[in-house]
Amino acid sequence: MEMAYSEVMALPAKERGPLLKLLAESGDNDACLEYAKLIFADKYSGTPSAGQSKDEAKAEARSEAVTYLYDAARRGHLPSIILGQDAVFLGRRGAFNKVLCKVSYTKAIEFLDLWLAQEPEPDDRALALFRKGLCLKLMNAETPWDEVKLLWEQSASLGGEHGIAAAAQLGVWHYDNGCYDEAIPWLEKAKTASMMAASHLMLIHKNHTKSEDDYKECSDICLALCSTKPKPGQT
Repeated sequence: MEMAYSEVMALPAKERGPLLKLLAESGDNDACLEYAKLIFADKYSGTPSAGQSKDEAKAEARSEAVTYLYDAARRGHLPSIILGQDAVFLGRRGAFNKVLCKVSYTKAIEFLDLWLAQEPEPDDRALALFRKGLCLKLMNAETPWDEVKLLWEQSASLGGEHGIAAAAQLGVWHYDNGCYDEAIPWLEKAKTASMMAASHLMLIHKNHTKSEDDYKECSDICLALCSTKPKPGQT
């Protein structure tokens, strides 16, 4: 007889894996989420079936974790959407750098589209838009710049940490393409929080606008940012 989700969660973590898998296969969204969490925390490595090696069982379990998250995400389960997009965008690694979840920008976009369809709060929307643009940029040899630009502009308009990251990326793209006047407004938006933005803006004022005051201001900002420990992923 199949145990209820609450009964499974009352068990020690090491006993939950196979039972959560059964519930996930039956469409229990919470079980999908918790099964993935077990896998990503390296607390369950699958149970080999007949003729299956331990390594094959591990690979299958790690693949299933993403599959179950996506199944729950398509059913509108927000926690699964959020964990799923983060896991496949950043990847998950365990002890000795073992890969518990592979990076997949294609799958990340699928999760991010589901997140955006739920009309998230501004900060979450800014993150989703920024990451979708970054995925498109990283996965294509010929970057669909117009689409990336639109996504990052929408993200930047929302402000906050992720909007700042998007503004910095926009500014750097314009800088790299020699469009310094177009770069300045985006870099200005991000300069006090982004070393990348402040340093590129400093170079523009040194070599393009020739503004000593603006150059010094950006130089001072860079020095201040150097003394501040950046958050993971901060640019």
